[in-house]
Amino acid sequence: MPNRRLGAWLRDAEHQMDFEMNEFSRQYDLTGMQMSVIDFLGRQGTADTYQLDVEREFHVQRSTASVMIKRMVERDLVSRVVASGDSRKRQLQLTAKGQQLVPIVTTYLKQQDAKMLEGMTANEAATFRHALQKVSQWGKSIPGEELANGK
Repeated sequence: MPNRRLGAWLRDAEHQMDFEMNEFSRQYDLTGMQMSVIDFLGRQGTADTYQLDVEREFHVQRSTASVMIKRMVERDLVSRVVASGDSRKRQLQLTAKGQQLVPIVTTYLKQQDAKMLEGMTANEAATFRHALQKVSQWGKSIPGEELANGK
């Protein structure tokens, strides 16, 4: 295994995280992705949030986000409200039922984060976080990065 590609390790880690999340979410009759959307909307607070924001956050196509949000609306987890500034847009909001799940989802995700860092020193955890951030930003400009690299 010493010659294993980093991409293979990342793929396996993502698969394991998805598997565990889907297993946990099943008891609430949710999918792991729905849990992630509940977490995302919960963290947005009172900020206006639209389907486009979900598409960008989770790197999913419009049709994928649309179907998922439609199912969440049907299950009374999310509502679509006409945006005050643009009647063509629909703002997403957690319903009371969705709001009740926020602390459950948040606690679970914090536990998963802690599990990933288990056995690491504080320095190793910081390096791990930094490396993941760098990989996730491939092809994107990071504010201040150009100046730090003399570009």
